Amino acid sequence: QAKEVLDNDYVIVPNFELSMPTPSAGRSYARKPQVAGAWPDVSGIKQARAMGLTGEGVTVCMLDTGVDADHLELRRKVIDFRYIPLNTAAGRVRDCRGFDVDGHGTHVAGIIAGENIGVAPGVELMVAAVLESETLKTSLERVVVALDWLLSQFRFEENLGKAVIVNMSLGFSKTTLSRKEYADAVTGLRSVIDTLVTDFDVLPITAVGNEGKGKVRAPAYFPYTISVGAVDYALGVAGFSGSGTSPITGEAEPNLMGYGVDVTSSYERDRYNRSHYRALSGTSMATPYVTGIAALYAAADPSLQGQALRDRLMQTALPLDGAAAGRAGNGLARFVKEAPS
Repeated sequence: QAKEVLDNDYVIVPNFELSMPTPSAGRSYARKPQVAGAWPDVSGIKQARAMGLTGEGVTVCMLDTGVDADHLELRRKVIDFRYIPLNTAAGRVRDCRGFDVDGHGTHVAGIIAGENIGVAPGVELMVAAVLESETLKTSLERVVVALDWLLSQFRFEENLGKAVIVNMSLGFSKTTLSRKEYADAVTGLRSVIDTLVTDFDVLPITAVGNEGKGKVRAPAYFPYTISVGAVDYALGVAGFSGSGTSPITGEAEPNLMGYGVDVTSSYERDRYNRSHYRALSGTSMATPYVTGIAALYAAADPSLQGQALRDRLMQTALPLDGAAAGRAGNGLARFVKEAPS
């Protein structure tokens, strides 16, 4: 379905390698941590819970390393999972029980939808495993196949009218490709994302990257995406958090911030089947936080989809002053009860 849309509107470019910002690891737990679910009050998550909002009725699609579907935080959820093979021409998209080749995707899924620790535990999860553990790299072709799988779900009646959010930590920068390769990669990935937004009202939320000030990865700077940087729990911008100007729109990036320093979430189980938790830092952690906040808004008002949902997030963010102001966009994504006038 996606390929048909793209063939009509866009030029398909050669396959290229993409990668995910590597997070830094902190503490690890072989049990449920005491801090589970303790998001700061300023996030508005506790207020959303008091209103009975969990993200129910909202679909979140993750493109990541996979997900450990039997982790304590996730095992009660029905997760629509697909493994996208490295060689998409020779392999087949596997419909199977969710697994994680690295642990990163399980961490991201826990932040979004963990039963105890998630921002929006009621969302429906779709997970496409497109990244390998050894390199945390993928390819444009694998991402297109994953998004094609997502688009194919819109043919089912039960999915019509649902708010859909895509969480992506992957991306690429000019330093890893030649000028022509970079331009072609931008063209290819932007074609797919633009189609998701304009034809299907999907909201893509992407990590700005961990390269620090003055550097922003694609697709975070694409026009329709929400680019996300990282702050700590004191609302200070993390030193690794990317920032800069979009070469397409000329606007400052990132658009929003999320908690991305020492964020404790689910991690892959060990050989004794014990569910682990780990504290990780990175814009990969901040992005699912913002995705979860978006899901809460969409659950509160089902009419909020696509760019309308993007606007609500931007309008309700908590501005960050001082040194953070120039690197934090509209500020910290948060849930607020009253819609802006």
